[in-house]
Amino acid sequence: MTIATIRLAAAPLLAMTIFGATALTAMGADLGAGCCSDLEERIAELEATTARKGTRKVSLTISGYIAQEMTVWDDGKETNAYLHGMGPTQATHIKFSGQAVIAPGWTAGHTIRLQNLSDNPFSRSGGSAMNQDNDNFSQGLNGQMTFWYVDSKEYGKVSAGKLANAAKSVAMFTDQSGTQIIDNYTFLAGFPQFVLRSDGDLTPPVTWGNLAFCYSQNLPIGGDCNGVVMNGVRYDTPSFRGFSGSASWGEDDFWEVAGRYAGELSGFKVSLGIGYSEMTDENTTGAAVMTDKHSAFFQAGGYVQHLATGLFLHGAYGHEDNGGRPVFNAGVNVGPAKDGEHWYVKSGIRQKWVPLGATIVYGDYAEYDDQLGPGALANGATSSELRRYGGGVAQELDSAAMTVYLKYQHYDADVAGAPALADLEGLDLWSAGGLINF
Repeated sequence: MTIATIRLAAAPLLAMTIFGATALTAMGADLGAGCCSDLEERIAELEATTARKGTRKVSLTISGYIAQEMTVWDDGKETNAYLHGMGPTQATHIKFSGQAVIAPGWTAGHTIRLQNLSDNPFSRSGGSAMNQDNDNFSQGLNGQMTFWYVDSKEYGKVSAGKLANAAKSVAMFTDQSGTQIIDNYTFLAGFPQFVLRSDGDLTPPVTWGNLAFCYSQNLPIGGDCNGVVMNGVRYDTPSFRGFSGSASWGEDDFWEVAGRYAGELSGFKVSLGIGYSEMTDENTTGAAVMTDKHSAFFQAGGYVQHLATGLFLHGAYGHEDNGGRPVFNAGVNVGPAKDGEHWYVKSGIRQKWVPLGATIVYGDYAEYDDQLGPGALANGATSSELRRYGGGVAQELDSAAMTVYLKYQHYDADVAGAPALADLEGLDLWSAGGLINF
């Protein structure tokens, strides 16, 4: 074979090689300009929507829930429907929790909880809250909790910052029925700023909350009188056979102690709580109504559920001692603060009758005695009894971590010593809502 013949035979192979290389180069250019650039953009998008941790040493958990409710109300003369959230302590929120191991048996961590109060029916200031004349009240985004902690399995847990202190909601949180958030003995998820109707007319400026007033926080809370998140230092003991204790102190203006038990006894699920707090801060959360405050609040609660049948009973009691301190309304001394008390009972059944999840059917009753606020005292009220009763049904949807519910509440009251509050109309509330966890 001559050199010329070899060259002639190799020419097509060389041409194919050159063409293939050119084509691969062109394809690589196309991938870089098209596919890969799209991929880089997608990665950048994912990075922009992904929660990042500041350090690999601390875990980060994001949780919370969305809660929304529609309520149709009738105050004896007017009927309307409002869409709203669940009040200032159990509103829609997102929580960021971090934790790291210090040493075997020792951990450190933090919690940040942000609330959406853009549709809060409860006004802490007592101003333009939801009532008969206002269907919308917004406090925007609220940093409810920000604290750090150090926890030892052997020695207990110390927390510091803006947090739930030792006795916060210790009686209310014993409710393990699955309806504690949607219906409890406080007015935080209700309408305490609705104005009372006497003989068909609105009574300026007395509200339902003025018959369920707590001086520990200067707020119409009803039950759980000192159950507001505050700056403090809290210590929790380790749990021993279901028992635990807590203590808190905050800025020389309050201190609290509490005890808890949770466990099962002879086929019954049991949860118990007891707490005591003293508050001397005249301002606290609501507007100042005392110049020399010393309010002490005692509370106790419990829950018992028969595991086999699902029948349950929850009860809570609270007593606030205000020491007869003078109360001021618009700068005028309207008399000494009363010592108020309240009690609550809820009973029902929790059973998984359908595959979706547990169904809870319940009825409840609450009573608030002599919890007279500044507005009621200014109108001459000397004693009062506010009654709230109702019930509802809730359905848990396990696959969606969700609860949907219907409930009914009725308010009525008797007030002595105030002619303007002698013939009060009742208030009826029908609500439908949902809560979904994440």
